[in-house]
Amino acid sequence: MKPVDCSLPETIMTVDRTAEPGIPIDAITAACSRADAVLHFLMAEFNGESDRRSADYLICNALWGVQGLLEQIRALALYGDATSIPVDRKGGVE
Repeated sequence: MKPVDCSLPETIMTVDRTAEPGIPIDAITAACSRADAVLHFLMAEFNGESDRRSADYLICNALWGVQGLLEQIRALALYGDATSIPVDRKGGVE
């Protein structure tokens, strides 16, 4: 068995095995909202309207947080794709 890399939360966070199959739209929406909030914070840092700026380590951690949220969104989307049952196409171009 290959050891699990526990250095980052993204490497150990997975979708619960008891989760219902399908696309977890509420979880994806929540993760997108969180990432959007952090990005708005970062945009405000660089709009030039303030003479104060957050410390570089805070900005770096905010960016790292968005990266982690994007990984969560990817994991949720892949789970939804893997557990969804495709609907047969009816008509249209194939």
